[in-house]
Amino acid sequence: MCVAKRKKNKMALLQESEKQDFWATVVDAGFFKDDFDLKEIEYKPANVSIYAVTGTVIVRRKSTGVSRQYSAGHGIAWLADFETELRGHVFGVA
Repeated sequence: MCVAKRKKNKMALLQESEKQDFWATVVDAGFFKDDFDLKEIEYKPANVSIYAVTGTVIVRRKSTGVSRQYSAGHGIAWLADFETELRGHVFGVA
């Protein structure tokens, strides 16, 4: 008898669709995707088995070295804050 191992359904800080929206925002604002880094840092409370996934997203524009941090997780609109700063030239001009 073959027993399949079940993968844990790990929730991610950023869903794939959210990452796609991030990259689409970068391109739509006239920037190049290769000029940006996106890093996720997930916070997991100690001694808690059930928790909401929260953390920090760090966006860095390579050509300018500008880096910004955004709180992320369920119900947090970090992408809107990023877009406001991107279009407000916080990361420089495209």
